[in-house]
Amino acid sequence: MSEVYGEVGIMHERIFLTPAELNSDKVELIVESPPGDGRRPAVMLMHGHQDEPRIGAEVMVRAGIFRSVLAMGYVAAAVSMPGYGASEGQLDFCGPRSQAAVRAGLAHLRAMPGVDSSRIALCGWSRGAVVSAMVATAEPSLRALVLAAGSYDLVDESTFLIKGIHTAFVEESGGTEKAGIERSALYHVEKIKTPTLILHGDKDDRVSVKTAVDLHERLSQCGCPSKLVIFPNTDHYLPRWQEGAEILSFLREALDAPPG
Repeated sequence: MSEVYGEVGIMHERIFLTPAELNSDKVELIVESPPGDGRRPAVMLMHGHQDEPRIGAEVMVRAGIFRSVLAMGYVAAAVSMPGYGASEGQLDFCGPRSQAAVRAGLAHLRAMPGVDSSRIALCGWSRGAVVSAMVATAEPSLRALVLAAGSYDLVDESTFLIKGIHTAFVEESGGTEKAGIERSALYHVEKIKTPTLILHGDKDDRVSVKTAVDLHERLSQCGCPSKLVIFPNTDHYLPRWQEGAEILSFLREALDAPPG
């Protein structure tokens, strides 16, 4: 089921997926293609945590990130994780249900006639980076992975720099070691095969920069191309223009090359 709606003069398609892995709970996917024919690269954008009203994927449209992706000639897409936007189900702190929702969105994106299924990037911010890193462990065909201000080791409580984040993790997941491992890319890093750009602030006040450094080092040790950019004197909110320049350059190099 889908519907078309307008936002700042651009028409987007809102699609409702009902994956069996989520007992047919509804997953909201927003998609927009640039003008023209032919198959294009696509970029899946993953939102972070939001307070009420938790608009989910729509934040990518309102923040202008869709417009930036479209300007590059790529298809723009975003999924609302369970508990956000119009997606059904409870928040599970980047757990199996959130990961299944993202994978359902990627599967739909690959099947679209205007998408080059061999050239898809996944980009996540904060919680979106946590879940994107885990999705990449099960999606080796992704062409590029961008992780911004995420945590990649939820087992180590020292990575939670704000008590409220750890409280949310416990409330949404149960807080067990198993729950942490299910959400922590550092425990599955050998399964990531996608060239990865990791962005983090050196003074992030929510998520320790150490997990970003550790993930970069482990990916490199496993032979996976990885680039780490640490922004000086920067907290959890990365400088938009510098962050955007890094992401644009990385996506251009990864997605503009012909399939190989």
